[in-house]
Amino acid sequence: MIKVTPLFSGSKGNCTLIQSDNTNILLDLGFGYRAILCALERYGLRPKDIDGIIITHEHADHIGALAMWTKHNYTKVYVPSQIAEYVSMRSYCTNVSAVSGSFVVGDIAVEQYYCSHDSIACYGYRFGNDGNYVASITDTGTFSADTIQFLAPCKTIVLESNHDVEMVQRGPYPYPLKQRILSTNGHLSNQQATLILSQLIGSNVKNVFLAHLSEQNNTKELAFSTAVDMYAKNNLVEGRDIFIYVVDQYHNEVTVE
Repeated sequence: MIKVTPLFSGSKGNCTLIQSDNTNILLDLGFGYRAILCALERYGLRPKDIDGIIITHEHADHIGALAMWTKHNYTKVYVPSQIAEYVSMRSYCTNVSAVSGSFVVGDIAVEQYYCSHDSIACYGYRFGNDGNYVASITDTGTFSADTIQFLAPCKTIVLESNHDVEMVQRGPYPYPLKQRILSTNGHLSNQQATLILSQLIGSNVKNVFLAHLSEQNNTKELAFSTAVDMYAKNNLVEGRDIFIYVVDQYHNEVTVE
């Protein structure tokens, strides 16, 4: 058994709890340290219960609380090899493991997926335990057949649905920032996320967390309806054939196995 609990997701910070019966992992530490502690407490967890922290990439909304965490706790941190030194210099952690490819945390097997993002290196991850898989892919501006292959074995996925293209184009952001968001090194739009989901119909995927939503260029309702409409066109009913959850920046209380 393996389950996923998104704690925080969005431009202000990201942190997701991945659990098996015996192992607790935090994917990213990008929100406030005290807020993360409070969120963990709701699930009966303290820092000493966390077996490992896995970092996707070096942007502040993914490592912002790492310095404070490592100042107070001795938790092993798993970091893509390309940014291991960078992350080490921005934390108090002497227990950084530079990872590449596949590795293991407790009884959870972890595999990497390279994301196209304007960072030194950015990865999505797939987590496996006893033949069960979940995955998280955010912070990527494009996708390919490899993306579908990576996600297809999973019952539950966390997938970026960052923005609505028209909202970005019509919004107040300066032109260079709009171009960054919409580029292949930016973020997945609602439309791109839905296209990925359409190609996963017939796979193992039954639970979908739409994540990393922009507060300026998206709404929960729009991200949700875009995905639901696609499934409806394929004769699939949300809440029966597929379950969709939209992750909030500040507070989430949904755990899915």
